[in-house]
Amino acid sequence: GGFATGCGGSSVPSDAVATVGGASVTKADFQQLLTQAQAQMKASGMTMPAKGSATYDHYVAQIVDYLIQEKVVAQSAKQLEVSVTDKEVNDQIAQIEKAYGGEKKVLSLLKQQGMTMELLKRSIRNQSLAQRAAAVVTKKASVSDAQIQAYWKAHKAQYLKKKKTNTLAKAKATIKQTLLSANQQQLWNAWLSAREKALGVAYAAGYDPAQLTASPSASASSSGG
Repeated sequence: GGFATGCGGSSVPSDAVATVGGASVTKADFQQLLTQAQAQMKASGMTMPAKGSATYDHYVAQIVDYLIQEKVVAQSAKQLEVSVTDKEVNDQIAQIEKAYGGEKKVLSLLKQQGMTMELLKRSIRNQSLAQRAAAVVTKKASVSDAQIQAYWKAHKAQYLKKKKTNTLAKAKATIKQTLLSANQQQLWNAWLSAREKALGVAYAAGYDPAQLTASPSASASSSGG
């Protein structure tokens, strides 16, 4: 079938904020992450921006993006030949419990952040899977000497300020890492977009990140007669 992206959520089930390759990103999942964001903001003494504000929309967009990426990675894992086992997840949980002084401590910390053990496991699984996927997707990332020199020329002033990086020889490793990270990020974003197109992504009305983060004036002018 063709792509139903952006035809106002006709193809998206009523209990979903989006679909990826026909699989639902549920409103329950979205709500869970939103509650978590609110709890974390509250814990750090901030308040959640008002619903309908540009800042709020930005949060919504980030959460939807995260959930879409999660689904894209999960649906592409076979193709990339990456996986994460239950044992690996449980081992990480065990390490966390050891670091924080036991399961009870971890559970009470999770509660403060609007999290549950189930959510933590899921988050660990998704992060590990995404890291493995990214390693495959970005393994061709490289940086040439010419790129390093060009970057050095363009940002020389910054590097000269610090003794550690005041010559190209000293700064080279830092610059290489910066450029490599940028290159990896580009490859990853390009891969994500390509996979989203291939799988087909549709958003429910009001949940499309592109629309949510578009200029606020556009949404303001459309309301009112």
